[in-house]
Amino acid sequence: MGSSEDKFKRYIYVIVPVEVMLGLAYLVVCFIAIINWYLGIIGAGEILYPNYVPGDLGVSLVMLSIGFLMILSVYYWFRRKIVKSLAAIILGLGLAVAAMVMQVLVTTASWLDSIIVNEPITYEELMLGFLRADALLGYIALPLLYVSLRILKKTIITQ
Repeated sequence: MGSSEDKFKRYIYVIVPVEVMLGLAYLVVCFIAIINWYLGIIGAGEILYPNYVPGDLGVSLVMLSIGFLMILSVYYWFRRKIVKSLAAIILGLGLAVAAMVMQVLVTTASWLDSIIVNEPITYEELMLGFLRADALLGYIALPLLYVSLRILKKTIITQ
């Protein structure tokens, strides 16, 4: 059996590349949201992925924060500042999961509201709410947050 230090290294070697890809995905979604917002303001051109990425500055700020925190965690990992890297990972993933939960709650509330007032809701409308970019990326971040919190717990116990 390997020691807990070996498990820690194995987890981190899996999390770091996924953090890079997920952080870049959040940054791409952020820039698409900014472009959609700008195109919506000036009314020129077709909005990019209108069902999945809203043209909202609030969403773009959240995505930007999450993307930068995930990239920052990788930067700290390469600088051998493990505690800062773990803190940035947990903050970024925590924000990602919070954004996902908010989107799921908004979609569920919309569905329940349509049931209460007896209005029809389409299956497509419901599914697009659950498949929006902030929710979809949050589904990926959820297991990573769990693993990161387990690593934090093991790090606190060993120190």
